[in-house]
Amino acid sequence: MNHSNTLEADWLELFDNVPEATRGVLREVVRAHKESMADAFYARMLGDPDAHPFLTHEAVETRLRHSMQRWLETLFSCTDRAQFAVAMAIQRHVGEVHARIDLPVNIVARGARVLKAEIARHLLAAGLSGQALIDAVLYADNLMDLAFEEMSAAYVASHEHVARIDEAYRAFSFGQNLSLERERQRAALLDWENRFLHDMMTGSAGDPLPRLTESAFGLWLHHKATAIFEGAPELPAIRQAIRTIDDDLIPQCQAKLGGPERDTQRRLTKAVLSELGQLKFLLGTLFERFVELESGKDALTQLLNRRFLPAILSREADISRRQHKPFALLLLDVDHFKHINDQHGHEAGDRVLQHIASLILATVRAGDFVFRYGGEEFLALLVEVDLTHALRIAEKLRSRIESENVLLPNGASLKLTASIGVAVHDGHPDYQRLINRADEALYRAKQQGRNRCVVSDA
Repeated sequence: MNHSNTLEADWLELFDNVPEATRGVLREVVRAHKESMADAFYARMLGDPDAHPFLTHEAVETRLRHSMQRWLETLFSCTDRAQFAVAMAIQRHVGEVHARIDLPVNIVARGARVLKAEIARHLLAAGLSGQALIDAVLYADNLMDLAFEEMSAAYVASHEHVARIDEAYRAFSFGQNLSLERERQRAALLDWENRFLHDMMTGSAGDPLPRLTESAFGLWLHHKATAIFEGAPELPAIRQAIRTIDDDLIPQCQAKLGGPERDTQRRLTKAVLSELGQLKFLLGTLFERFVELESGKDALTQLLNRRFLPAILSREADISRRQHKPFALLLLDVDHFKHINDQHGHEAGDRVLQHIASLILATVRAGDFVFRYGGEEFLALLVEVDLTHALRIAEKLRSRIESENVLLPNGASLKLTASIGVAVHDGHPDYQRLINRADEALYRAKQQGRNRCVVSDA
């Protein structure tokens, strides 16, 4: 049974063991006092030295108090599986946000204790007594624990993902050479192949044949490749190919080694080489994808790859929080890019993307970061700028794109325009919120006629 099913089963058992009348009283208590509960929660958190760096009075008043009230009402209003599923989806989202802002789990647990105490206090004043009061308090505590469990699971999964990306970014920073690693592993496979062929031709009955798992390549795959390429679709197929060779084909070869059945030996040898050929192909595909990331650059434009955007954004948000220096995002989309590809071909489209990339690099400063965000979208992270400065850079970039035609491979020139969304970091620790604001501004720029810069609403 997976985690979600276990959680739902625990909730159903909890739900069924508490009378509807008791659950109804609890539900109404939460609805009636959700504002005071949220107030008590944030009064404690704003005064907590551990939680204070993640909160501001403005954020609490304009957004977080209302979110907390909705969270309470949603969680304690569950009366069927569908509503519980919605409530748990909210817990996962909250956990992912906490992971992105690196909020310590102990702070969340501290806040949960505040809410539990507030709920118990209001239940005491709700007229419940005896077993009904005990049932209501225990139901509230257990339901909060289920919510926290789901939140924590999402936090851990998201935090581990961010940590892997951050580790990849550090590896990129220290100059890990995947191209060299690729050639080293190709050589290791060739070395094993030559040893296997030699032993098949010269071995006698009872001589051990080399196992791929125990080779230099097998050890690398088991200990290092998993860390470097975790999640890559080729890894399971490579592991399966090794199992086929070591657990199926090598024992058959071993049984026929040194015997008179030369045709059978040749057939088994070819089978091993065929499986090995497939493994080499998968390895090549695996490295091709990740070698592009090794330099941290997009292969076509030579801009930073968006894989490292979370790590860089997190660092800039931390610098901004500590040094009170704002930064901004420009999210740029080439106008009518699909039309360019359709009318002039994909080679022309590639030339356009390279042209735009060079203009962005020529416009921003050396300390800024420029990413190929995806397709015809680019993202520039402008460090230590306010809104006025960021908008000035965005408008300068938009003007340059409009005025400098791109020369196509066939010799023709093409006029371009671009739409740009601008968002300045407002102190919120979740970098995804800043990206979403820039994306919303870009959407409005395109809706308003393209070839313009639009600033995100706060």
